[in-house]
Amino acid sequence: MNKELWLFTQSFPFGRGEAFLENELPTLAQRFARVSLFPLHGGEGMRPLPGNVQVERLLPDPYARATPAQLLRRSGDVRRLVSSLWQDMGMAMFSKRWRGELQSTVRGHVHRLAVLERELLPRYDPKRVVLYSYWTHEWATLLALLQATHPEVRFISRAHGFDLYEHQHASGVIPFRALQLRAVAKLFCVSLAGSAHMQARHPAYRGKYELARLGTADHGINPRPGKEGLHVASCSHVIPRKRVLLLAEALSRTTKPVHWTHFGDGSAMPLLKDRVARLPANVTVDLKGAADNAAIMRWYQENPVDVFVLTSELEGGVAVALQEAASFGIPLIATDSGGVRDIMNEQTGLLLPTQVTAAELARVLDGFKGGPMDNATFRAGVRAYWEEHFRAEATFNRFCDRLLELHAGRNGDQ
Repeated sequence: MNKELWLFTQSFPFGRGEAFLENELPTLAQRFARVSLFPLHGGEGMRPLPGNVQVERLLPDPYARATPAQLLRRSGDVRRLVSSLWQDMGMAMFSKRWRGELQSTVRGHVHRLAVLERELLPRYDPKRVVLYSYWTHEWATLLALLQATHPEVRFISRAHGFDLYEHQHASGVIPFRALQLRAVAKLFCVSLAGSAHMQARHPAYRGKYELARLGTADHGINPRPGKEGLHVASCSHVIPRKRVLLLAEALSRTTKPVHWTHFGDGSAMPLLKDRVARLPANVTVDLKGAADNAAIMRWYQENPVDVFVLTSELEGGVAVALQEAASFGIPLIATDSGGVRDIMNEQTGLLLPTQVTAAELARVLDGFKGGPMDNATFRAGVRAYWEEHFRAEATFNRFCDRLLELHAGRNGDQ
């Protein structure tokens, strides 16, 4: 319990992003004497933190770039970055489409690296401090660069979705992937699908990949719905790839009474509101907008829900919203994207093809009441599967066990 954890995030605990870290942080705070958060970006408002968790803003201006003189002084770092890009992209790195963006990214990394060497490295004790990058993204690149000239630096990283799947990037590649994979001690994928992707795409590093699922806290059981009408819940950003409009379109084709509650906001909300305004009389809707996770959990505790629906066409890991709904014993209907199938089976609900149509989804919803998922036994099975595979207390303690084992093995403490 005398170890420290340095956790590198995109913006957490600022703003609303990385909300799933709210489930993981309490366990990290219990298992380490102190946890330091290093967000790359700031944001409005800071979420409450355990007493032994502190926040350090190393990069007050995350968009600062190295000057030409700094690039000359740090030519070795520039070469390492360019070499990785060549391995990742080949001749495409010289194309007019990507050249300017990549040059700016290299300059940004060189500037940030200088800050890390000046502000962070003098305080780093490899025998006491565990380095953990929450995404295999910018921070993983910076830690890999730091390790190139300071071999005592050792870090682990998680891989979720956009930091794992090349097809989620316009260029079709993830910049600096070669550099990251050479340096990282262990890469913890949050889903079986993610782990399989890494093994197929980057087999040379297969010994570094491990499965370490996320998890959600236990907030109790959702009240049992009555027989009257179908209550559908959903929770996601209202953006094109989440396809919330597909669910609205499906509801427009239902013939039985339905009430739909959606949590989340985003760029497609005006389109969603317009579509909701034109839904038939058998469908009522409550668009909750953006909400704190605690408020969503309270809502699940108090409001009976028949089924949770996710219609995303581009997920990364196992959607946390699915895990949360399952924890309450709510049956799931979800499209087959990313790591979603990790939680979808005959015990938890119905997995639909990614390209399911609105008409097909409408038929599923119309047939839900009185069907095989509409009973107390099935709901108990949903919760039981969540308890076995996605209960935060278990998943995150196993993850901490691995972090401490890896750290002890590196320092000869075993």
